[in-house]
Amino acid sequence: MSNIYSTTAVADSISLDDLAYNVELLRIVEDQIGRLTALKNTLRSTLKVRLGEHEIGTVNGVPVVSYTTELRVITVVKTLKERYPEQARECEDIIPVRKFRVLDAA
Repeated sequence: MSNIYSTTAVADSISLDDLAYNVELLRIVEDQIGRLTALKNTLRSTLKVRLGEHEIGTVNGVPVVSYTTELRVITVVKTLKERYPEQARECEDIIPVRKFRVLDAA
């Protein structure tokens, strides 16, 4: 069996050789989640269209889904920046964020 992984050291890297199985399993899981998310969205969309303005959907007279309207308070950043640009700038901040990505297989 040939080694498909590069043995070249990369700056600020650590070997995950003993976790290679986890990396490959994560690739599979993320692919499945993507497919399942797409299916979930399609199914939800179909049900929402059928519900229309109704709040409860039933199967054999038993409630199985609800689709209700809720009110939510939000801050519309675009409006804030247009009306109060100086205050909006005072509230801005730059923070470091670590982003985890599974890289394409070599």
